[in-house]
Amino acid sequence: MSAVNNRSGRFGSCLAHGCAHSEDHERWSRRDFLAGLGLVAGSTLMLGKTPVHAFSHTSLLNELGSLSSERILVLVQLEGGNDGLNTIVPIENDHYYRARPRLAIPKVSTLQLTSELGFHPSMRRLRNTFDNGQMAIIQGVGYQDSSLSHFRGTDIWMTASDRGSHRVSGWTGRQLEVTYPGIDTDPPSFPLAVQIGGLTSSLLTGEHHSVGMSLTNTEVFERLIRNGRYYNEGNVPSSSYGREMAFVRRVANDAYRYGIAVKDAADRGVNEVEYLNPGGNGLARRLRIVARLIKGSLGARVYHVGLAGFDTHGSQGSTSGRHSLLLKYLSEAVTSFLADLGSLSEQVLVMTFSEFGRRVEQNGSEGTDHGTAAPLFLFGPGVRGGLYGQAPSLSDLDPYGNMRHHVDFRAIYATVLQHWFGFALRASEEVLGQAFEPVEFVQDPADPIVTSSQQPALPDQPVLHQNYPNPFRSQTTVSFTLHRPAETLLQVYDLTGRQVRSLPLGIRPAGTHAVTVEVANLSSGTYLYRLIADRQAFSRKMSVIR
Repeated sequence: MSAVNNRSGRFGSCLAHGCAHSEDHERWSRRDFLAGLGLVAGSTLMLGKTPVHAFSHTSLLNELGSLSSERILVLVQLEGGNDGLNTIVPIENDHYYRARPRLAIPKVSTLQLTSELGFHPSMRRLRNTFDNGQMAIIQGVGYQDSSLSHFRGTDIWMTASDRGSHRVSGWTGRQLEVTYPGIDTDPPSFPLAVQIGGLTSSLLTGEHHSVGMSLTNTEVFERLIRNGRYYNEGNVPSSSYGREMAFVRRVANDAYRYGIAVKDAADRGVNEVEYLNPGGNGLARRLRIVARLIKGSLGARVYHVGLAGFDTHGSQGSTSGRHSLLLKYLSEAVTSFLADLGSLSEQVLVMTFSEFGRRVEQNGSEGTDHGTAAPLFLFGPGVRGGLYGQAPSLSDLDPYGNMRHHVDFRAIYATVLQHWFGFALRASEEVLGQAFEPVEFVQDPADPIVTSSQQPALPDQPVLHQNYPNPFRSQTTVSFTLHRPAETLLQVYDLTGRQVRSLPLGIRPAGTHAVTVEVANLSSGTYLYRLIADRQAFSRKMSVIR
């Protein structure tokens, strides 16, 4: 009853109301054996239930290797389209509760974030991460004319393209062949990027080459790290079939040229935290392997893992049920992963993404159908924790009845490239195809990551700092310091007392924060900017010049 799409590699057959993911059962026929090794046209080089795909030689990863920073990006794909409204719940929105009479999360059950928003109750562990300033929530992420197809939507997120563009190369592998024309003859000794879980995606694939190895079974993974080889090339029947099998095994072993590097890293790396329910939580199993490889100094700079099952057309559940369980898995896996890394987590940024969100209204099967805008999460000590962006309106919908996005997903990518990895603007544009305004949710790589034990003494009340630059033409940065977590609001007034800007910033953790304020349509003059935090208000003057 299942079918695998080799291009996106994420979903099984569409059943009833939508696509339900299921893993392939191994069938050791000759053709399936060859297909499992990636030697049949259109197939992927695979092994077992927990795949590892290692890639290298993209222009992105080349530039990563030239940077002094040792920072790592871990991408967590929420496969199927996560329901953002039941993840970050609009607890004071009557339209939400009218649209979901059986699925809405009661306000009293949520883990309150702000006066308007709350976490799903299954995300208690991540709520603690948020309170500690190590989680950023970007609201209303999407793109223009969002595709509601799993496969097309996944392709768009993988390739960082517009809906009207059809590219098969990933946003990190687009210039693979141009930058490294000799990739087949000069491979590295270790993988610069690793994917764990699912079939090969286009995320780290160039226009003509897919470089790396794949594992789909934890048992085979354990066999690989015992001796650095996938197959024993001997011990085959003395026949033409046996000789053919030996040849295929040699080809497979040659493809796993990073096997020794993976084995050495796995030997050095030790998991020191117990991951909850690893038998049922596939994300926990995969992140446990990622932690082991990072702690073993594999050298990879990008990891990609996934958690399937978010296509909740039916029986989604409210405070309990299918969606609740998935959010619990996400919370447990990410918090265990960061704890396992210990001090190494300071160099690791974890980012979630999903191909789309869900519609506002519940459907007739007590689920939600494919939608558009949804929140995106980032985790780690290098995150400037807090709530970013504007929550989509539930009444001002697009002509198709879906929420309008406010943050283009490629602005998140641009932020990761420029502010996490230290890419120049030109290099970021080269990867993404155009320029996108970054969101200030991570620490700049030029600055050392400041841990809680290194934080300077905090004031005994909020402090609003002078904006910079001042005077300015179109935008300026306003910074402020909080003595404890507080819900914050930044406003701008002209000298007549008329409010010209209002920026709800949500709950921000203790520490110093910076916000970019754009005033391109304001005339020259003096304005007041006002911070409301911890039930107090603070104001300063700033000047706009034309």
